[in-house]
Amino acid sequence: MSYSPNSYFRQLPDLDYPSLKNDRTSVYDYEIVKNIFKRAVVRDDVFGDMVNFTKYSVEGDERPDQVAFDFYGDAALDWVILTTNNIIHVRDEWPMGNQDFLTYLNGKYTSQDLSNIHHYETKVIRDSRQNLIQPAGLYVKSNHSVTFTDRGSTYTKSEITSVSFLEHETNLNDAKRNIDILRPELLDVFMRDIKNMMEYKDSSQYITDNLKRTQNPRIISP
Repeated sequence: MSYSPNSYFRQLPDLDYPSLKNDRTSVYDYEIVKNIFKRAVVRDDVFGDMVNFTKYSVEGDERPDQVAFDFYGDAALDWVILTTNNIIHVRDEWPMGNQDFLTYLNGKYTSQDLSNIHHYETKVIRDSRQNLIQPAGLYVKSNHSVTFTDRGSTYTKSEITSVSFLEHETNLNDAKRNIDILRPELLDVFMRDIKNMMEYKDSSQYITDNLKRTQNPRIISP
């Protein structure tokens, strides 16, 4: 299988690994494999400065490779989209498209379950001077209320809203749509950083910057 020069697997260094093939000729047989345990990370000074990123909302059934093509002109850079958003498990951390979302809901809930109340959330309460008394979005019990004083008078209000299981699941999925896109002009810097991170340092296993030999458990050291 061949990969685009910009694909994630092309960035991974190699391991000279003891052969697991049934047709190996000796315990000393090795084969070169990709080191899938190496993981790309974003440099702290880049990741910590939000001016380096563009806010983006994933639309409908849009996939990481489609977002990468739109922003970088290369679908193989989907791993950059995932890495810069600290996404490891795409199935769980990337927003589901409409059909996948329906399949997920139908597999987890009944129609009745989806209409049941999952939790209650607060609504905004302000006093007459527009001071915030209660923010929106806090999880509370159904009997929640807040008491406060406004211009010498005491008030007790219960400003909450119910959230169904369907609304809750929809909100969770929609929240995943908000991602950060590394600005295209910083892509070369990011790729150079990744190359440096992936290079091996001098050690007893070192062969080249992109290849090291792993211990062979079949060989007993003297």
